[in-house]
Amino acid sequence: MQQTRTKVDFSRVLGTPLVPLCARAKISKEYGSLFNDAKAIELVERIDYDFSMLEKSSADYLLFATAARAIQLDNKVKAYIKEQPHTSVVNLGAGFDTGFYRVDNGTIHWYDLDLPEVIKVRKRLLPETDSSTCISKSFLDPSWCQDIKNENGIFMIAGGLLRYFGEAQVRQFFSLIADRLPGSEIVFEAESKSSNDVDGSCGAYGAGWSDDEPEKRDAMQAEGVRALKNGWTILPKSLKYQMIGALTTPTKLHSIEWNDVETWWNQLNAQEKGKAMSDFFFGFTCGCPLEDASEMTAWDDRIIVVDQFPLFRNIPRDPSLSMSVRQFMNYTDEKGRIKIIHVRV
Repeated sequence: MQQTRTKVDFSRVLGTPLVPLCARAKISKEYGSLFNDAKAIELVERIDYDFSMLEKSSADYLLFATAARAIQLDNKVKAYIKEQPHTSVVNLGAGFDTGFYRVDNGTIHWYDLDLPEVIKVRKRLLPETDSSTCISKSFLDPSWCQDIKNENGIFMIAGGLLRYFGEAQVRQFFSLIADRLPGSEIVFEAESKSSNDVDGSCGAYGAGWSDDEPEKRDAMQAEGVRALKNGWTILPKSLKYQMIGALTTPTKLHSIEWNDVETWWNQLNAQEKGKAMSDFFFGFTCGCPLEDASEMTAWDDRIIVVDQFPLFRNIPRDPSLSMSVRQFMNYTDEKGRIKIIHVRV
């Protein structure tokens, strides 16, 4: 008997939380030996939503990057709770993340924090337990610090959250936790400043290649165009116009018809294609890029850098992965485009 799928009203929730969920489920199904998120697979199969279109409209290397981020954050949490088995773990900007189910040792207390409209849906999909609690607040709202247990240490993760905020807000957050939760630790993903310098060599998340490696660059951009073409069929007109309006290339695009988009793309030079790919997939560059974690110590002398390393460190370049994924992994790590940063405050 076929299981009834759960209908969820996503009308008030931005699509952003669905993409990482989709990515973790897809990578788990295809590369289970590298990453296994059984709960994500369960959710995708249970929710009445066409995740196949999300898969088709996302470049494979970006989906794999999302899973890689989860791997690295999981490893950091596991290492911390091995030493502090009764600690509190706070998942900032949790969305529909399923990290608790991947790392729970039976004694931690896990908090998923996000905006009220997201938490409302999350509670329906992933009900709270004796060991996991949802907090319906912004991570910049100081009051959430009073909602967690802090007698056995606090470990925070922020996967993909901080890029949406400018340096002033990110600095505000670190001052907040230094004031209210001294001694806590946090691990997050950061992009380098060079990832924002879209000169045709990279674009956001390295979605291109340098001019001295044109074949690799063109292959990466071709995959991006393929994903965009698939997604274009399901995007509402209003969002298409919004995406076009965000384009900053000198060569302008005015029509939302795909044939016109493709014609326009073929007229762009390498530099413009790099910038257009960034604009289309992200709409904006990272709000608070960091070339090195040591830069944070100038914000507040209470910030202590524990560790930093490339996003794909120790993740095998498995032959089963597509060429574009392996190229992306190597290039991103070699150029330091994306890193995992671990600090104590």
